[in-house]
Amino acid sequence: MEEFENNLPEENEEESLKPSGLEGYREFLSYVVIFLATFLLAYTIFGMSYIPSSSMYPTLEVGHRYPYLKLSYFFHDPERHDIIIYDKEGVAYCKRIIGLPGDHILFTDSAVLINGELLDTEYASGHTYAYMNDEYVVPEGEYFVMGDNRENSNDSRYWEYPYVRRKQILGHVLKK
Repeated sequence: MEEFENNLPEENEEESLKPSGLEGYREFLSYVVIFLATFLLAYTIFGMSYIPSSSMYPTLEVGHRYPYLKLSYFFHDPERHDIIIYDKEGVAYCKRIIGLPGDHILFTDSAVLINGELLDTEYASGHTYAYMNDEYVVPEGEYFVMGDNRENSNDSRYWEYPYVRRKQILGHVLKK
């Protein structure tokens, strides 16, 4: 029993293991700084987008929120078939990139031709309506976008100015 009692720390030793008021404050402050840095980093890299309509159905569900990567296009250009979030007059929208800068787009009989080749639209639902034989040439630094639900999407086919400027793109949707 005497050996056990000798191994116990003395009262003064226990007191020295507790952080002082200043050390406790520094530790608390470091947690606050880490939390704020993490929050700010996450806010600048990721965003969340709410899908209010069926224009991207069946790819994106109505009423769901999807994360998007804000830095996606910091190191490379957007690509055909990317699902993007873009700003149009202060409102965030979600569509799929169909036409890239310099592309020649032609709509005929529910087909979409990009530079003379049939666009792969296995992700799309519905009939691709457009005014018969509509043609577009996408300007440099701009993109032609469409919703996956072709029959229920207000997209480039119907806008007065049918393109999304690169600077309007907020990020690339991260889905499933």
